[in-house]
Amino acid sequence: MSTDTAGGLPAFEPGAFPHPVGLLALPVGPRMFLTCCGVLAVALSASISVLVVQLAALLMVAIALRILTPLLKTWRTVGWVSASIVVIYAWAYPGSTDYVWVFGVQGFLSGLLIVVRLLGFVTVLYLMLLSTGPLAIVRWVGDVNDDLGIMVSLTLSVVPVMKQQMETTIQAQQARGLEMGGNLVRKLRAYLAVMIPVVVKSLVRAYGMAALLHVRGYGSGRRDKPVFRVTAAVVTCYALGVLWVAASTVARLALR
Repeated sequence: MSTDTAGGLPAFEPGAFPHPVGLLALPVGPRMFLTCCGVLAVALSASISVLVVQLAALLMVAIALRILTPLLKTWRTVGWVSASIVVIYAWAYPGSTDYVWVFGVQGFLSGLLIVVRLLGFVTVLYLMLLSTGPLAIVRWVGDVNDDLGIMVSLTLSVVPVMKQQMETTIQAQQARGLEMGGNLVRKLRAYLAVMIPVVVKSLVRAYGMAALLHVRGYGSGRRDKPVFRVTAAVVTCYALGVLWVAASTVARLALR
């Protein structure tokens, strides 16, 4: 995928698509609504079979959007946690009556239900992030509320800066002879010596950012918000979200 440039900047955001078609051509708002409905539907599902069907449908959407490979890579980030949950539930679940060695069958199924639901949450959220991109989401939040949009964008910009400050401060303190190892008390003292400069630098940066926003006249005027157009695709997206939640609710009541 090539990146056409305009004025030295990429013409599209990394993580988004340069020529959106189909679902990708929808505005961010309907996609956010569909994502929230997906999270709610996964939370309402109380059966492994229903969750597996939803996961299969989500994977087919990922295949259609050609983002299956990066989506499956995100599953590896929760792989060890998922395996640990299944093992712990199978070993320690108090409601198990049937056992295979020291592992209970009922505990295994309960842990598997939690794991499949966790994968459902991860899949729904990452489908949104991989197909939209964080900058488009921040712009949409800014269209909803200017103050909320600037808060979200500043928060996202602070995270990598604080990480870099943390690494720089640790290296500087180690160069001065600070030992990060030892017992628990020494580790707490070491990390306290690191956290205080990081917090102070973050507060100084926050005051500087507030002064910069004030100088640039933030809050003195409000920009015109884009007009929301109701199209057939937008209506279909909202209808799919409502039907998704309704189907999960009916399935939960039917399988009680």
